[in-house]
Amino acid sequence: MTDTQFLEVERREPGSSNKAKRLRRAGQVPAVLYGGDRESRPIAVNPRSLIEVLRSEHGQNTILALRVGDGAEQTALIHDYQVDPISRTLLHVDFRRIDMKIEIEVNVPVEVVGEAVGVKIDGGILDMILREVHVKCLPTDIPDHLRVDVSEFNIGDVAQVSDLDVPDGVELLVGLDQTVLTIAPPTVAIEDETVEEDEDLLGAPAEPELIGREGEEESEDDE
Repeated sequence: MTDTQFLEVERREPGSSNKAKRLRRAGQVPAVLYGGDRESRPIAVNPRSLIEVLRSEHGQNTILALRVGDGAEQTALIHDYQVDPISRTLLHVDFRRIDMKIEIEVNVPVEVVGEAVGVKIDGGILDMILREVHVKCLPTDIPDHLRVDVSEFNIGDVAQVSDLDVPDGVELLVGLDQTVLTIAPPTVAIEDETVEEDEDLLGAPAEPELIGREGEEESEDDE
């Protein structure tokens, strides 16, 4: 069962990007709380507190109790968040209100258990195709991971969604035959082969390089 974690948030005034930048300089991250048949509410959150949640055992699926100002606590999940691609700092967060008695849809990460025989003995490579699985369940039934045991997997073996260990109360929203991972053969480096040149061709003039072909011009459409 997923525990509920308290997270302190503050009200903020909606505004321009300049206001959001000032808020970040003040050590807060702009956020929005929405859903639950209630109006959206602009809020602010401490980035350190949020990072602790994202790095916790439940990660983005942590059930949060948010207290906005002096109001009552509101139960929510982190629906989405934006990170600066250069500084890796949080830029914005979306919180979604939830009802503990109503099923919700979330993505649950896949956890690989064991070391495949094809990797350990034969030098194969575990190729992860599907890292998260879309599921539906009650908030209290959200699993931390969906595990797949690859201990007996050899090169060429494939794990599908049907091979995942899915707990009771969790409904898979993806096809059971969808590939989760494969054990690929080892990569073999091919050495460059040295080809002896024919002395008769050393003095032959090089053929002119083709610059382009008529009717095959490339074009790009601006969005």
